[in-house]
Amino acid sequence: MYAIEIRNLCKKYGKTTAVEDLSLTVPSGSFFGFLGPNGAGKSTTIGCLNGLLDPNGGSIRLLGEQFNADAIALKKRIGVMPENLGLFEALYAYEFLVFQARMFGLDPVTSQTRVTELMGAMELNGTGKKPLSEFSAGMRKRVAFAAALIAKPEILFLDEPFESIDPAGVAIMKQWLQRLIGQGRTVFLTTHVLENVERLCDRVAIIKSPGKLIWEGDITPLSDNLPIVENGLEFRTLEDLYLHVSGEPYAAPLDWL
Repeated sequence: MYAIEIRNLCKKYGKTTAVEDLSLTVPSGSFFGFLGPNGAGKSTTIGCLNGLLDPNGGSIRLLGEQFNADAIALKKRIGVMPENLGLFEALYAYEFLVFQARMFGLDPVTSQTRVTELMGAMELNGTGKKPLSEFSAGMRKRVAFAAALIAKPEILFLDEPFESIDPAGVAIMKQWLQRLIGQGRTVFLTTHVLENVERLCDRVAIIKSPGKLIWEGDITPLSDNLPIVENGLEFRTLEDLYLHVSGEPYAAPLDWL
């Protein structure tokens, strides 16, 4: 079964096409890396996949069901950590997480238990009566990650989740993500830190603007120090593979540098 099925997805902003005719499948239980350069359409695609954006064309199926912005019951089965976080700035961390839990339909006892555990694990207990607007970038990310996990989603969408978070916080997040995968749940990750993708993900898709798929495949051989073979060429790191399929970068000479 596929956790995510995208067919001919298209999204435009006015006359600008952000994603054009993207088709992609993500197996259930996979840790899926979604890569591409700045402006390739990654965040737009994730926005379409979680209902924050309304596609102009194509179809999306999540967990075997047709998905659209009105699929409330299906939305309760997914978790989202968007790049812009979407926090309610005037709330305290505890208040925001309780609100998030209740929005997902968790009962008061379960909500309080999970919020208390997440606050402790993400080292948020010391924030007290401090509104989210006064949090550092890293602490805001911790809150957003906890909010995405609180309903134990069957699919978790993460858009640049590790940026600004200290190494200890990242290590905790990675352990929880691996636990979700071990339970057969699906993680859909987009990030520019290829080392994290190489260590965490089992499959990868690479796109280029406007949201066109240029490579998709299994990257587990890299975990076993084995190469990925592409068109007769061997690649022993995800970075080398990414640069090859997306086009070798060229640094123009700067005489003054």
